[in-house]
Amino acid sequence: MKNIFCSKTAVLLFVMLSLNGCKSKQEAPATSTGSPQEKAAQTAPATVQVKPGIASNQDKADAQAAAVRVLALLESGDFPALYRDAAAGFKQIGSEDQFVAKFQDTRKRVGVLKNPQQISVGTLPGNGYVLQYRVENDLYKTDYRLTFARSQSGKMELAGLNQHDELKK
Repeated sequence: MKNIFCSKTAVLLFVMLSLNGCKSKQEAPATSTGSPQEKAAQTAPATVQVKPGIASNQDKADAQAAAVRVLALLESGDFPALYRDAAAGFKQIGSEDQFVAKFQDTRKRVGVLKNPQQISVGTLPGNGYVLQYRVENDLYKTDYRLTFARSQSGKMELAGLNQHDELKK
């Protein structure tokens, strides 16, 4: 079941990125530092692995700010807002009710995931970013792989969420 979910997510991400196309040449890199970018920078480790790509510096800052928001929503348990803010392709994995029920059930079983630490960031073709975070609770160390892409409206949206749990010893 988990493999099917991951496969669907990967296919949907590929389709979404294929349809979105490459817009990086249309957007000039920006250097503004607003509050979300500063917060995202505070959670980043000293050495971030950045793979070469075509996305702009603004895309990277926006993806990091979006990741901070997603992690805050996960930590607070606001799963409906997480689903509503996600990209249309992400929502094709199931209904909001199914998504919320699954995440609420997981939260009840393992508790609140906390202490997010960014461990890597990489670019995808077409203004996409993959940010990986390590979070934990009393039972598990969890790696979240958050994929973001810019929507046609200009907002950086969650396009994929993969999770790998490792039981603490």
